[in-house]
Amino acid sequence: MESERAPAGKKVSRQKARLARRDAAAAQMRADAEQEVRDANDQGAQNEALALKKVCEDLHVSLYEIAPDGHCMYAAIADQLNTLYPGPEKYDYRMLRMAAARYMRQHAADFMPFISDLDESHAGVSTGQAQSPQDKFDQYCHAMETTSAWGGQPEILALTRVFHTPIHVVQPGMPIVKVGDEEFGDKKPLLISFHIKLFGLGEHYNSLRPESN
Repeated sequence: MESERAPAGKKVSRQKARLARRDAAAAQMRADAEQEVRDANDQGAQNEALALKKVCEDLHVSLYEIAPDGHCMYAAIADQLNTLYPGPEKYDYRMLRMAAARYMRQHAADFMPFISDLDESHAGVSTGQAQSPQDKFDQYCHAMETTSAWGGQPEILALTRVFHTPIHVVQPGMPIVKVGDEEFGDKKPLLISFHIKLFGLGEHYNSLRPESN
């Protein structure tokens, strides 16, 4: 009986060995794939850094880093206002969130068609069918005003109109996005930079200060 069981034991051992080799190979493939992603991200970050350096040299500006806390776009624009157009009171992201939301509410027809379902989702807006477009827009503006929901193109447009000042968004390797030039082209634009890979933070905004500052 012992001799009959031995081959079965050897067979189980061989199966275990094959499974172990397969698992090891799969783990190595995952590790290799993860390393490729890291290498690609590192290369992308290097390319973005080089492109940004060239842009800063051309525009005679230097990058001022903004905290990656969800308020970065507003904080970057506030830094630009404080640098280029200082007033009696220092601007901060809270003031700009309130200003953008207020303007968007007052000019809802100009903004509602351009707030996507994805924008609403990112802002935590309920997308239930029972909600009217106006209700969802009101929720969206409330989120922009009171939370760390990430701001984007609609809010940039609102702020150009609030401050009657163009805002230029510099993204390395891409044409500069110029918002408000047609309406307020006689004023020096606020310069902010948009990054995807440079700081390993995903999408992020920084301020581009004039070199003299």
